[in-house]
This record gives sequence, C-alpha cells and structure tokens, in this order.
Amino acid sequence: MAEYIDYLESISDQRTWDRKYHWLNHNFGGSFNAGQRVLEVGPGRGEFLHFAAGKGITDIDVIDRDNGVLSFIQSRYPVRRAWAVSAEEMESIDSELGTYDRIFALQIMEHIETKHVGSFLRTLYNHLAPGGQILITVPNGGNPLSIVERYSDLTHHNLFSENSLKQLVQMSGLPGAVATVRGYRIPLASALDYVRVPLQWVLHACLHLVMMANGGVFFSLYHPNITLVVERPA
Repeated sequence: MAEYIDYLESISDQRTWDRKYHWLNHNFGGSFNAGQRVLEVGPGRGEFLHFAAGKGITDIDVIDRDNGVLSFIQSRYPVRRAWAVSAEEMESIDSELGTYDRIFALQIMEHIETKHVGSFLRTLYNHLAPGGQILITVPNGGNPLSIVERYSDLTHHNLFSENSLKQLVQMSGLPGAVATVRGYRIPLASALDYVRVPLQWVLHACLHLVMMANGGVFFSLYHPNITLVVERPA
C-alpha cells in the first residue's frame, strides 16, 4: 500500500503549494512571530512549517499519525520534536509535550471521532502558555454547500459550525478559555481572487437570507472553512 505522503505529493504541485502559503499568510500572518514556541498537529507536506520559517520561528514540534509524513517533514525542516500518534491518542504523550505559544491544526479536527474531540482540545489547552492561542481550521458546516466537503472524504467524521465550535470549548472544560470563530478568508493573490472575493460575498449574503427565511438556526459565517481561536488569558 502506498504511503500517505505519496498520495499528498500526487495531488500537489508548485501552484497548490504557493496557494496554500498565500492563504496561511493572509489568515495567520499576524498571529505568528519569531521566538514563539509552536506545535503543529498534522503537518501534511510542510506548508505551515514553510510559512513559520518565513516568520523566523525555529522552535516547532509536530504530531502526525503517519511515520512517512514525519520522516518527510523531518528531512526538510528543522523540527525540534516529532511524535507519531493519532489525534485520538494524544493523551498518551501528554507528559512529553512542552508549553507552546501557538498550537496550529489545519483541517485535522474533522477527521477525529466525535467522542475524542473534547479530549483532543483539552490536551492542547493543557499545553498552551498564558497569552497563547490554539488555531484550528475546519470545514464550515454552517454553509449548506459544505455537504460536498463532508462527504468527499471517507475519513471525515465531523462537520463543525461556528456554534458547535463554541459549544465544544464550553463543554471541554477549559479554565479561563476565550473562544472566537472567524472565516478562513481568500487572499488577493491573483487576478482571479479579485473576482472570487466579491462573488463569494454575494453568495454568502444569499445563503444568509435563505437560512433566515428557512427559520430556526442560522449563522453569520458562511466561508467554506472557519477557524476556531482559543486563547488562554495572560
């Protein structure tokens, strides 16, 4: 059976790499700075590590369930420590993890079984420094079109909305935690993006009106992906 990193390589090229970098810088450029201690869960091909290196960050630990991914990452980036463990089993390395100023997970939590999501978040929060932030980006279940994202991958277990993410923080028992949710926004990195952004705004406005007319629960964020930010007060 081919390794997962081979699959990631097969669906990626320089254009997708550049696009992911622009998205990361646009959405998180103000959240990361040199000197921070950082933990990433699910590093993929290293797009975030490349972004972090550009910010002057050198103190980074990583977690991934796949040894092939970790070997690939460690051969290319100066990772401090790496653990081969699934997100559902992170409690098993609780005593080994450090204290971090930023903890980052991009499109990982939708792959975690529902019964383990709370313990996953608690483990991360236990290792968050005062004034630190956990940043978790997931597909947005508040957008009806995200049904495509939900069922395009057999390993997806969850689809979160801004409401359920805040509920997760409340139910996970994180002392003093302050939670906000924001859209994962399109960067203006190409001519096409200048067309996509206003069209997306129109689409989201229409979705909002449809949801309001439908009655019951409706949301304020309709971006295809949303980011949960959990902060531990200083």
